[in-house]
Amino acid sequence: MHKIILSLKNTRYPIYIGNEIFSKFPSLCKKHGIKPHLAVITDKIVSELYLDELLSILKRGGFSPEVIIVNPGETSKSLSVLSKIITQLIQMKLRRDETIVAFGGGVIGDLAGFASAIYLRGVNLIQFPTTLLAMVDSSIGGKVGIDHKLGKNLIGAFHHPVFVFSDISFLKTLPKREIICGLGEVVKCGIIMDAEIFKMIETNFESVLNLNPKIVQNLVLRSAMVKSRIVSKDEKEKRLRMVLNFGHTIGHGIEASLNYKRLKHGEAVMFGMLGESFISLNRGILSLDEFERIKRVIFKIGVVFPQKLLERNLILKYIGYDKKILSERLNMYLPIKIGKMKFFDDINFDEIERAVDFLFEQNKIKLTST
Repeated sequence: MHKIILSLKNTRYPIYIGNEIFSKFPSLCKKHGIKPHLAVITDKIVSELYLDELLSILKRGGFSPEVIIVNPGETSKSLSVLSKIITQLIQMKLRRDETIVAFGGGVIGDLAGFASAIYLRGVNLIQFPTTLLAMVDSSIGGKVGIDHKLGKNLIGAFHHPVFVFSDISFLKTLPKREIICGLGEVVKCGIIMDAEIFKMIETNFESVLNLNPKIVQNLVLRSAMVKSRIVSKDEKEKRLRMVLNFGHTIGHGIEASLNYKRLKHGEAVMFGMLGESFISLNRGILSLDEFERIKRVIFKIGVVFPQKLLERNLILKYIGYDKKILSERLNMYLPIKIGKMKFFDDINFDEIERAVDFLFEQNKIKLTST
């Protein structure tokens, strides 16, 4: 089992990463002073697969877990679902010194994390991600929140966990499409800071898709290190942490235009990365060779840009609502080469429009079955 320490100004916490380490979870809870009474928040899919085993090992370890189960998917990141969770926490009589375990993918991490941030003005949180996307992205860094009808993650907070616990053996039960979604975030880590990650995916693509434990654990570890390094230098997203939003400005516009129902987050981010790399190419910052490498990997991953379901102007409308806009310009990090980014505060909307149009012209991307 590997351990990364994320150090911040006012706190520090470990990120545990390993293969088949599930049984170690109760002992780590005790090591970090977690009280016996705790709330596990999960979704129906994860609960059917793993909840019985989690409850069993927690009870054997001397814990008294109670459970809140929500529907899977982005639509659960809403004020109405959040309100129901808070009601259940009150009914459980969960105290301020007790803990919420976010047991699931990125939606659960965001939703349960935000509940832990606001319930009783903040209770302890453990992030227990069960998807590749959550292991490398949303479980790390303290960003938690829910969506609004006008945009994604517009209601939220910074609330760091006591620790993060990532067991890659949970990935075995993920549908291929979910693996691919997480792989999009891993690709992002390679583009923004670690060119070796990108090269590993280029040269070991089939092994990654087949969940080779050694390779996948290395990718998760390196990706988590990238995010930890960035967050430790810029916890509240004043500048550097914005690099993690690469692909998200356009990606969020695509997601919102489909009401978060047709594309997975990781798929939308891949399209966003391709579109934002296209902006960099057009500015003469990113070489054609590097752009083609990014394009080839995204095409090879195999997701579909659903032109028939999308409306260009609706995508642009939702990008306009995105929280990264400042006055008439957008703040954005763009790749200058794979592994290195540069900040720009003068991205104009014409450039965004051309990038979206470029995405509509792509016909080589194939749909991956669920």
